[in-house]
Amino acid sequence: MLRALAMLCWLLQYGSVQHVAGQVAPLFQAAISVAWAMLLLWLWSRWRGIGLFAQGASLLSALWGGALFTLQWACLYLAVDRQALWRVALNFLLMLLVLRAFRAVQGAVRPPWGMTTLGAVRQPVVVLGLLGAISVLLLGAWSWKNAQGGAWLLALMAAWSFATGFRHTCGAQMAPQDLLRWRFYQLSVGALLLPMMAVAFSPSWNFIPGGSALGAILLQAVCGGLAFPFLLAWASPHARNEAAGDAHIADVIRPDAA
Repeated sequence: MLRALAMLCWLLQYGSVQHVAGQVAPLFQAAISVAWAMLLLWLWSRWRGIGLFAQGASLLSALWGGALFTLQWACLYLAVDRQALWRVALNFLLMLLVLRAFRAVQGAVRPPWGMTTLGAVRQPVVVLGLLGAISVLLLGAWSWKNAQGGAWLLALMAAWSFATGFRHTCGAQMAPQDLLRWRFYQLSVGALLLPMMAVAFSPSWNFIPGGSALGAILLQAVCGGLAFPFLLAWASPHARNEAAGDAHIADVIRPDAA
């Protein structure tokens, strides 16, 4: 249920980007929405009496996660401006499937538990990964043929940065306050970097925000900046083990997993 809600938030976010791209260029939407999300999170934390600026061991990792988050948003906002949303979503999801299979195989060929071999990987993981890789390549060939190769590459880069950043974010699930602080750092990095990326890399500088554009940007801040990451984190209670020695992968590929 939580993952379905997270997917709905994802679709609402990037669907709204396309809807108002004629009024506000996508990268400018990203810069404004991430700043609003940061402000909303800070206001909510102040109201709840939660300190977000306490320094901890997670600071450097959260800053790195913020850079990955910024890259993910920038790539996806640019991709949905160049290609239909369903194609971007399909490329994004297929690449995540390939990365998941790759990590499972990578965990199988290294021996943290002794004599672990590639045969310990469950066959469906490898098969789905291969099918996903073939599908990604076919979609890439189709995209290049239709002069949409840039959007294909952007979706793949976004998937990589999301998968990498999610592993780091999962490490902050030990306490709700840690997760809030972690997300605040990520949004802060995005609020700093995305305006500069918008100025440097935006293919257009459209900025004529009407009521629908402001509403869409607020929707992006709530759905993409706040709801989506927390729903996904809550839906993955065991994911924090991945950030501490890939223990979650062990449960998937070890033959004695219950």
